[in-house]
Amino acid sequence: GEITPLFLFFYYSMFSRIIKYFIGLFILCAVQFICNCIVKYAHIIIPSPILGIILFAFLLKLNIIKKEWVKDICNLLLKYMPLLFVPLFVGIISYYSILQKNLIPIAMNVILTTTITLIVTAIFVENVIKFVRLHKIRKIHNG
Repeated sequence: GEITPLFLFFYYSMFSRIIKYFIGLFILCAVQFICNCIVKYAHIIIPSPILGIILFAFLLKLNIIKKEWVKDICNLLLKYMPLLFVPLFVGIISYYSILQKNLIPIAMNVILTTTITLIVTAIFVENVIKFVRLHKIRKIHNG
């Protein structure tokens, strides 16, 4: 055993990537924890994951959280996200007879909640876009 420069390069490269994953995961968990506390103690009716996404987006936009800090862990989580849906499909198969008997109410519920979610999201995004444009216009006029 002689330690070569190539070995050291790959070792430190792998180590730094693992550290980036942990830092990114810590940031994501910290934002979610803060939002859980906000919802719990402020008695807000918004679900904490939704509040977490909104807060995370604003922190990224304001450059409080740097994109480089969370990019690697977000890509990793998105890569393996389909695995999270496997238990869902197993549950659907397990309760097939119950689902079959209640298919129409379940389908109506899914359609209705999806439509409401799309409408609320569209309104929210439209207002955020208006806010950002107004902020840019004020910034230009004020100097």
